[in-house]
Amino acid sequence: AVPRGWGVLGPSMTSNVEKFLAREDELRLARKFCDDQAVLGAKAAFEEKGVRKFGRERIKRESKMAAEEVECLNYEVTQRRRACLKEFYEQQQAMYEEELSALGLTLVKERL
Repeated sequence: AVPRGWGVLGPSMTSNVEKFLAREDELRLARKFCDDQAVLGAKAAFEEKGVRKFGRERIKRESKMAAEEVECLNYEVTQRRRACLKEFYEQQQAMYEEELSALGLTLVKERL
């Protein structure tokens, strides 16, 4: 019977083979870990790209909505200014006609 740990190759050869096999197992596990990390990295990059794209689209959509709102507000302000100016000029015209009437004069309006 051969003593345990001595094998056919002798004690140093058996020990070297066991160390080699253990090191190969370590390397295999490390390579698997690296492969798993590469897959996780690719998935994370994909997710990050999607989040960035969603953010850009949201900003673009919000910018478009804000531009439309500003355009509507500009139109509304223009209409209000026109109405205020029309009212102002009508008041000025009425006041001018009253002043002329007080002096015994009239203003001839010609409508075409």
